[in-house]
Amino acid sequence: MPLLKGIIPVIPTPFSENGEKTDIEVFQRLVEHGIEEGANALCLFAAGAEFYKLTKEEKTDLFKAAVEVNQRRIPILVTVSEHATLLAEREASYYQEHGADAINIMPPSFAAPSGPMIARHLVRVCKSVSIPAMIQYAPALTGMTIAAETFREIMESGHTPELYVKLEASPTGPLITSFQNATKGKYHIVVGNGGECMYEALTRGACAVMPGLSMTRRFREIYDMYIAGALETSYQLFQKFLPFVHFMLRDIEQFVAMEKIILRDRGLLPNALCREPNNYPDPCTVDILSQLVRELS
Repeated sequence: MPLLKGIIPVIPTPFSENGEKTDIEVFQRLVEHGIEEGANALCLFAAGAEFYKLTKEEKTDLFKAAVEVNQRRIPILVTVSEHATLLAEREASYYQEHGADAINIMPPSFAAPSGPMIARHLVRVCKSVSIPAMIQYAPALTGMTIAAETFREIMESGHTPELYVKLEASPTGPLITSFQNATKGKYHIVVGNGGECMYEALTRGACAVMPGLSMTRRFREIYDMYIAGALETSYQLFQKFLPFVHFMLRDIEQFVAMEKIILRDRGLLPNALCREPNNYPDPCTVDILSQLVRELS
């Protein structure tokens, strides 16, 4: 049984009204909310957390706050996004030493590194820790693909008892099957993209889904029904939920903003601020979002 399974929401980053500071107290409330809503694990500093708008010090403080409130109740997965290999190794080691249960590695993408460069980076970062490691494969987000040979090289390095890949590419379903064949099933499959392909991913052997935080309980209901063998019920719940997911999937900035709007309207966030530059949804989009959320209540 893999350490990471089920529903692993990404915890968004709350900011002060002017965006100058992160709100640690509110962040801890979001962590607690995720646990109470049934998250099987929590993910920190993925794209849905605006990691690219956070300082190293802010991430350190938020990470410590999450570990403190979680108290080892569920696994914490932390994203390593440093572009320089040396810095990524240090970041991964720090998270392991201070309470992370697994790391998610965002491959370097700036200045179009070559396939061998990416492979060396990923292998070195994986080998810098002894906890489970996940490779984020999101070509639409990073602008690059990763060769199957790279994943095999990581697999053969033998750094960890568990390897994961977060697949965020289209069409996701066939990619899951081809990836499993290419790597001989050595990687556990996790899917993101807001949970859009959740049902198909589970049928193809995925172990986990990484959505936003706002609908954790809904995703958990669908997952639990599937695992219990109530496939038709799980499918029907997912189909009812799918229009909401599709509406959210515009770009990462609007996805994050809409997640924050939902959480704000529920009283879990004092504001829905995203640090600039941002792509905030217009009033019509917000009205339709509110309607979709009400229909799912």
